[in-house]
Amino acid sequence: MPVRPPVRLLRASVFAAVCVALTLTGHGTASGIGVPAVAAAAGWAGALAVAWVLSGHERSLSTILGGLLGGQFGLHALFSAAQAEQEFHPAAHGGQAAEAATGPGMTSAHLAAAVVAAWWLRRGERLAWSLARQLGAFALAGIPVLLEPVPTPIRRTPPLAQAPVRPRGTQIRHSVGLRGPPSRSVPVTI
Repeated sequence: MPVRPPVRLLRASVFAAVCVALTLTGHGTASGIGVPAVAAAAGWAGALAVAWVLSGHERSLSTILGGLLGGQFGLHALFSAAQAEQEFHPAAHGGQAAEAATGPGMTSAHLAAAVVAAWWLRRGERLAWSLARQLGAFALAGIPVLLEPVPTPIRRTPPLAQAPVRPRGTQIRHSVGLRGPPSRSVPVTI
């Protein structure tokens, strides 16, 4: 099923936003220093461009995980460089970013974030594609009904009104109606 550009942009934006938000949160928490807004915007634009290319059709969990891992480590390099540049500023933080950016805690945080986000995005991807297939099947099922010719109503003339037929009274006049229990039969003697 081909994906139209607005839907493709929406999917790519969600992927880029999740990827960048996770990296910003993890990177800022592990290093203790905020990431400059320019670096965050550049990271989002880069992730959006890559996600746009990959959002043409439904992706598997391994593809999503690979994209997130690549995105996490690409954004990590970008944010580390931006934080190193920020340390040369007069409001330096004393080399904290350089130490925290290379530690095993930062690597494990990026790995954990990528795995959890990949699982979450794959579930959303599967549900979105399932909904799209169901809506497509529903729409296709209705097309034959819309293409059928509309039958013209048949106009029937009502039958002519006839006088009601009454039962003849002679048939009922000679009948005897007895009510009650049957009479006792009298024994016949010979």
